[in-house]
Amino acid sequence: MTRISTFAHSQTLLTHMLRNQQDLTTANEKVSTGKKANDFQGYAKDATALLSARNMGGRIETYLSGNQELETLLSLQDNALQEISDIADSVRDDLITAVNLSSGVGLADKLEGHLDRLINVLNTKFNGRFLFSGTRSDTSPINVTNTTDLLALGSTAAAFDNNSIKTSQRIDDNDTMEYGILAQDVAEDLLNVLRRTLQFHNGTLPTGAGAYTPAGAYQDPLPANQRDFLVSEFANAVTAQNTARQYVTENGVNMSLLDKTLDRQGEDLTFVKQFVAKIENADVTEAIAELKASETALTASMQVIARVGSISLLDFL
Repeated sequence: MTRISTFAHSQTLLTHMLRNQQDLTTANEKVSTGKKANDFQGYAKDATALLSARNMGGRIETYLSGNQELETLLSLQDNALQEISDIADSVRDDLITAVNLSSGVGLADKLEGHLDRLINVLNTKFNGRFLFSGTRSDTSPINVTNTTDLLALGSTAAAFDNNSIKTSQRIDDNDTMEYGILAQDVAEDLLNVLRRTLQFHNGTLPTGAGAYTPAGAYQDPLPANQRDFLVSEFANAVTAQNTARQYVTENGVNMSLLDKTLDRQGEDLTFVKQFVAKIENADVTEAIAELKASETALTASMQVIARVGSISLLDFL
């Protein structure tokens, strides 16, 4: 007669029950989290691909975050550069109007107003940092606050405190964008026109303007020497306009490039997330069915163990 080992049989049933219990836990986690597993071991051969995809996604998100902030900065910088360009246009227009009308009435006041606007624009900040100071972002790029300060300088260049290092940022794995614009680069030509025309008005002949002596307050009508001096400044005003427009254009190119980079990175991040989801995400219908099956199996295992545990030899005597 064959004998059945009661202990061994009980251990086998217990092992099956514990396995069913673990299967139920795993199935429950899939349903509650929507993931196939809660660690890399659970993804077996897909673990390496999953880790690489997650790392790539993290890197793209880091670039996106930095580039979105840079996009805001470039937009603010564009507004400031447009303002500088508008000031340059206004200065040239005011000189032309004064010459055409042969009247210097109000010209100096207009020029001082343009100077105030220019100083305010050059002191534009983003997140507490001066835009046009180079890497000296905690220092104002221009050290004059009014006409008196400007005329007291030995040269126009002495008005600028920015350094020569333009700020840059890595926008992806392969490209670094130099986006910083220095106050002296974009505004020295314009400030020079303002300084020279205000110097003349205040009785000082600017460098190279000896032919237009004597200097003095602009009059109505304009004397020939004042008219000729203002005409001579047209070329400087045009240079200031062209310089300002050049930097508006360069900043616009950077904005366009960054916009395309952001679009591409957004698409790349979507693809990576879909790839990760394909590996990680459980099929909800399948997971629920698995949960039900595991619940049934565990219930059956427990019932069998209870039944075996209740069997007595007396039942067969």
